[in-house]
Amino acid sequence: MVASSEDSGPPPVVDAAVLAPGSAAAGTRARVVIVGAGFGGLACARKLNRTAADVLLLDPRGYHLFTPLLYQVATALLNPSDIAYPLRTVFRKSPNVRVWQTGVTGVDLGRQVVTVCPDQEIPYDYLVLATGSTENYYGNERLAEASIGLKSLEHATRLRNHVLACLERADHEEDPDERRALLTFVVAGGGPTGVEYAGALGELLKLVARKDFPTVKLEDARILLVEGMNRLLGTFSDRLGRYAERVLTKRGIEVRTKTLVRAADDRQVTLSDGTEVRTRTIVWTGGVRPEVPGVEPEPERSRSRRIRVDHFLRVPGAHRAYALGDAAGAEQGGEELPMLSAPAMQAGRYVARAILSDLMGERPSRPFSYFDKGTMATIGRNAGIAHLRGGLELTGFLGWLAWLFVHIWYLVGFRNRVMAMASWAWNYLRFDRPIRIILETAHDPLVSAPDVSSPDS
Repeated sequence: MVASSEDSGPPPVVDAAVLAPGSAAAGTRARVVIVGAGFGGLACARKLNRTAADVLLLDPRGYHLFTPLLYQVATALLNPSDIAYPLRTVFRKSPNVRVWQTGVTGVDLGRQVVTVCPDQEIPYDYLVLATGSTENYYGNERLAEASIGLKSLEHATRLRNHVLACLERADHEEDPDERRALLTFVVAGGGPTGVEYAGALGELLKLVARKDFPTVKLEDARILLVEGMNRLLGTFSDRLGRYAERVLTKRGIEVRTKTLVRAADDRQVTLSDGTEVRTRTIVWTGGVRPEVPGVEPEPERSRSRRIRVDHFLRVPGAHRAYALGDAAGAEQGGEELPMLSAPAMQAGRYVARAILSDLMGERPSRPFSYFDKGTMATIGRNAGIAHLRGGLELTGFLGWLAWLFVHIWYLVGFRNRVMAMASWAWNYLRFDRPIRIILETAHDPLVSAPDVSSPDS
């Protein structure tokens, strides 16, 4: 992940005055570099806004992505812009937070510098690693090539284009076997993302295929959800997992538990039980891994390859360096915190408070403790599940309403909230998916240049 250079000389040091006003000129303000603008990185930067620290927020995309709604972009319900918000707009009026769209290629903890593309060094006083996670194919490179992930806006848009193209092809395909392959969709992974995508895809086929593609028969369509555990939604209770399976099955989605994807190519999938399924679409939601740039000296990693941190989210052996969210293996109760948005946001705010305390010469008052408010997922129209703090569990319409409220609340930007609510209302009342444009763009080297490490944050 660390970029190489033919130049044997040291990388140039970026002028700090350009990146964060005050620190270079006065020499008294601390410089905080936050790597990654996901839930944790953005929460940390917001907490440090208008404080006595100069903050530089580095991210290769330049926008905050609300990843829990990626599957709705992939199923033609929301526009990409509805779940993404420009970072420069967030901090437009900030006197001390600056944003730079660039990829981080390396971190030197000893020299306290971050290397960005193209081979420029940024010194820091405090470092926050919040680089998030990306797909984990467990070493199966062929599966990675044949499937489409659901961890970035590019993947969600590609998946939407791909599914709509399958419907277009199937509408005039005369070979029945090829038509069934075009209308067969395999979703690998029965966690929240896989369950939500499978349910939304089923609605897309029923609502759109029946109206817009007259020769496509719903009985030829097949959605196969594959999960290696003995039930769906392993992080939820057994009751909620069984409920999700019943709802999906009732809505025509085939669920196979205790089954893994063993091999795949662009023509078929081979499952662990030996079943071969002809398909043109494999959606991978089967696992994630931390996305961390090259760090020197290499920090200790947990079993899941996340950076080990102490109870204060500090990187052991490093001076004023923190890690949080999916990149950090923070433990509570003897287990690592889940790779979810809620722990990342709480950790981001905690690290910001810790940095401010350190600037005032104070020690952190207490270790980081994640307050679990609950988890939730939606299975489709009027069907959701929620496990709330205190053991309260909601299913059906109440669970669906709770899911709607929480996701609207945490979307960044008033415009995004309004547009998401409008699209959901249109779909609910009109039974229609409005975003059905197959769009391809030519490669632009200037646009893709900053995205060298592609951390999913």
